[in-house]
Amino acid sequence: MHLSLLLAVVNPIDIIGNWLAGLINLINGVTHNYGWSMLALAVIVRVGLAPLYLKQIKSGREMQALQPYVKRLQAKHKGDPKKLQEEQMALFREHGVNPLGGCLPLLAMLPVMWGVYHAIALNNDHFKNAHWLWIGSPLSQRFPQWMAHDLFSSDKILLLAYVVSMYFYTLVTPTASADPQQKQMMKMQAIIMPVVLLFIGKSWSAAFVLYWFGFNILTLLQQWYVMRMPSRIPAPPPETPATLAGYPSACPQCKRPLTVAKGKCEACGAKVRKLAAVQSGAAINGAARAGATVSARNAGKKTGRGAQESR
Repeated sequence: MHLSLLLAVVNPIDIIGNWLAGLINLINGVTHNYGWSMLALAVIVRVGLAPLYLKQIKSGREMQALQPYVKRLQAKHKGDPKKLQEEQMALFREHGVNPLGGCLPLLAMLPVMWGVYHAIALNNDHFKNAHWLWIGSPLSQRFPQWMAHDLFSSDKILLLAYVVSMYFYTLVTPTASADPQQKQMMKMQAIIMPVVLLFIGKSWSAAFVLYWFGFNILTLLQQWYVMRMPSRIPAPPPETPATLAGYPSACPQCKRPLTVAKGKCEACGAKVRKLAAVQSGAAINGAARAGATVSARNAGKKTGRGAQESR
């Protein structure tokens, strides 16, 4: 009861909007143009949310890297949903991955979005007299149906640019699912969402669209940078008859690829036990890391031989 009364008196969006309105005016004192001020605000907000955003992208990439492991668990426990869920959670804990790690940045951006919209409304007198590039130029007088007269009015060209940036942003956002059907749904969403925004955004001011356009461009650049970084989760090794039967991929005794015959390794004759569920996932991960290490060593040897031959 007391909290609802407090929220009724003190609206958090009003507080954020008033603070952002003051920040916009402060930036405008340097840029002397509200259009460039909105782009500068997008840079400041993007940099401020960068730690949360990087966490979101890394979480999405890690979930994507775990999908081959998840698919193997799904095939192994096809008729036991409870066991499958337990093994999936054990897999996530083993790799330190939070399936909901990508939700926090999205929640953090919503108050900022509402705050920017409110800040523009508070500064409507300034934005009604503000121009930017073609907005408010003589060209906008010739094509008023496409170009806005000021930053408080709607601009179709800027809205189209924003929608295109939103399409690419949705397209390159990593999906945690390896299911082809869900990937196809994500591609459809990359088309449907921009189209919906194209109709919804007809009433948005050019200043608001300009802010989100700049925000999306900066997000795409950050995402391009992060996606180039190698994943800390290696790809699982290929399945073998031994791993499909629940044994490790390599013999614990002779370290060779395991071929089981009557519970023993064919290469050295050592007895081999099946792995427990969590141990199986750890063994797969360890084998993947070992494979990556061997590949790196082989590449280093080839590079060394090439350098000696060139000499």
